[in-house]
Amino acid sequence: GLLDFLAKMGLTMRDDPPKVVDVANREWGMPRAGFALSIQQVPREDPSALPALSVALRNVSAEPKRFSVPGWLFFYRIEIAGPDGTPVPMSPFGRQLLKPERNTERVDVSLAPGEATEALIPIGSIFSMSAKGSYSVIAACEPPSGGGQLESNRITVVV
Repeated sequence: GLLDFLAKMGLTMRDDPPKVVDVANREWGMPRAGFALSIQQVPREDPSALPALSVALRNVSAEPKRFSVPGWLFFYRIEIAGPDGTPVPMSPFGRQLLKPERNTERVDVSLAPGEATEALIPIGSIFSMSAKGSYSVIAACEPPSGGGQLESNRITVVV
C-alpha cells in the first residue's frame, strides 16, 4: 500500500491515533466554527533532512467534537511561497501522493474541549523546495462543522 511505498522512499507518514498535543507553545490561526489550526516546523536533527510540518487542529469550543475526515494529506491544504514569493509547485512525488484516487482513507477524530490532534506532513518531499532561502508556509482546511475556510498561523521555513 501507500505506507509501504512511502517507507521504501525513506519517508514515514504517521497517521497514528491522535496523541496529546502541547497547545501552549504553538501559534494559532484565527478560530472558526469551534476550531483553530496551527503549524510549526518539525525540528530537524539532520540539517540535510527535508523539512516537515506539524499541523495541529484544536477544538476551541466548549463542546466535544466528533467527526470523520479524509486522510490528513487530503484534509489539509498546504500553501508555500518560495524565496521569490511565487507559489511552490508540488514535486512529482507529491503529485503521485495526492492523486484523487488515493483519497480512500477516513480518519475518525474525537476532541474534548481544548484538545488538539496533530498530523506530520513531509512538505520537503511533497513540494519542490530546492531553491535555497526562506519559504512562507500556511495551512488551511474546511472545518468539520463547515463555516468556511480555517487558516493556520503563517511560518517561515528556511531551506
